[in-house]
Amino acid sequence: MSGWSGGGGAAAEGVGAAAEGVGGAGAVVGGAIAAFGGSGGSFGGPLAGGGFAAVAGGGGAFRAPGGAAAAVAWDSSATGIACARLRDGVAQLELALVALRGVPDLRVQPAPGVDRAALRACAAELDLRAQEAQRLCGELARLEEATLVVGRAYEAASDHVRGAIERLAAPVAHGAGMALRLAIQGALATAPAWAPGALLGAGVAVSAVLAIGLVGVPVAARLAVADPERAAELVARGGDGARDALEQASALWEGLGETLLANPLFRGALAIAVESVDEAVAGFLLVPPLPAGALGERVEDTVVHAALAASAAGATRLFTGSPGRVRAGATRALPAPTGPVGSGGAAMRILRDAEHPVTVRTHRLRDGTLHHEVLVRGTESWGPSAETGLDGLANLENAASVPRSLQGSDAAVVEAMRAAGVQEGDSVDLFGYSQGGAAVANVAATGRFDVRSVQLVGAPVGGTEIPPGVDVLSVAHSGDLVAAGDGMADGSVDTAYLENRGDEGRGAARDHSDADYVTTLDAVDGHDFVIDAHQARRAERMAGAVPIRAVGIEIERSP
Repeated sequence: MSGWSGGGGAAAEGVGAAAEGVGGAGAVVGGAIAAFGGSGGSFGGPLAGGGFAAVAGGGGAFRAPGGAAAAVAWDSSATGIACARLRDGVAQLELALVALRGVPDLRVQPAPGVDRAALRACAAELDLRAQEAQRLCGELARLEEATLVVGRAYEAASDHVRGAIERLAAPVAHGAGMALRLAIQGALATAPAWAPGALLGAGVAVSAVLAIGLVGVPVAARLAVADPERAAELVARGGDGARDALEQASALWEGLGETLLANPLFRGALAIAVESVDEAVAGFLLVPPLPAGALGERVEDTVVHAALAASAAGATRLFTGSPGRVRAGATRALPAPTGPVGSGGAAMRILRDAEHPVTVRTHRLRDGTLHHEVLVRGTESWGPSAETGLDGLANLENAASVPRSLQGSDAAVVEAMRAAGVQEGDSVDLFGYSQGGAAVANVAATGRFDVRSVQLVGAPVGGTEIPPGVDVLSVAHSGDLVAAGDGMADGSVDTAYLENRGDEGRGAARDHSDADYVTTLDAVDGHDFVIDAHQARRAERMAGAVPIRAVGIEIERSP
């Protein structure tokens, strides 16, 4: 009899716990709806980092827009994630109902000495709890439907607002481009013969001032803070005043950078400016607005940006004498991994500590097939370099890539994968940080490999179209300038902006620090619904996997 009472008590406790979970899910939905204005609207990306996160790779299954038959892996919108959490609440309640209905019937003849009234009261309480759980299931299902309607309505309104802003920005940028050209033509036509030379000299002077202000001052300030002994040698003639000025400049630049980049309105304005470059160029070239607009409607922004990036990359090669294309280099056998990548923090530690730009870890799955984990590091040299292919030029080349033609380190990653033994039918998980994230996203977009999941950290990937069915997780610190460099992109990847939990970097560089990303991802592990769900899905696929080998591959520029 005591066993019956204990079973009923456990079942009742299960209902109570499920009800608490439902309350938490309801709070999440409320928070999601309240956060729509700052995390799913026209300005700014989703905000993650505690309990609720609008990250690609989370949410519920849904179909592509327009009723297309192709299924998309996960709905990464705030609405999709909120609905997914509500469905989880329903699942918890249904488990509680199963437990309640599995309790033996307490309305039986009690044994001598057992309080019959108390036994019946317990049975009545169990019935009441079961009815309450059933009622909560219905309410939760209705709340999911209401959330879906309200969320989709908000998203549609947000899209209309964004479209209106873009339509307004396009003619403004076109007019600014025309005005700049006409101003230059007018100045040259009315100026004396020596004016062009003076104008060129003034341009050089202004460029020098900007270079000193935008580059020289921050670099000198960073030196004063990071290497005081070296800085002391350089400013010895200027005394303490020079050092104080540099420290103040450092604080000013770091504070300004963090404040601006963490502001979703600034990121949105920056994105619109990036997206309007093609209209400004059309205006400068005196292309009429209507043909320019018609061309813009026919050609996607990602194609325009790829063409601009290709032009910039070509100009960089011309003026710097860059030593050729990026290729996969020497391979080196590494110790076999102890197991699959377990979390985002674990992946970032591998990337941070890797001796080679590309690491490929191979496992044998339970069904006997091979599975590969491909991890690609970030930029190693900001200028064109003959020593590494992960240089600044490769960033432009990656931006110029399209799925049918990879141009930069993304093409080298494909070569590295094949050199490591990745075959066409093998399944693959891709991990990338910074430039490595952009490279693996481009590789996934080609559809050449059986890519199951992609994890991107601090990468400019908003314009990348990754095929439906690939489980994508993209995260970045809210002040990471690199991740914000894709403008207001129209790709399939949504990046979640996390609060930086680390303290090893400084200023804008701090928000792109690989060490700080390790700290942040470790901090949110187990506390973020969507990141945890992404990792759980991968863990389920990799359960029972046996490590086989690991290979490190160099990435270099070759003539």
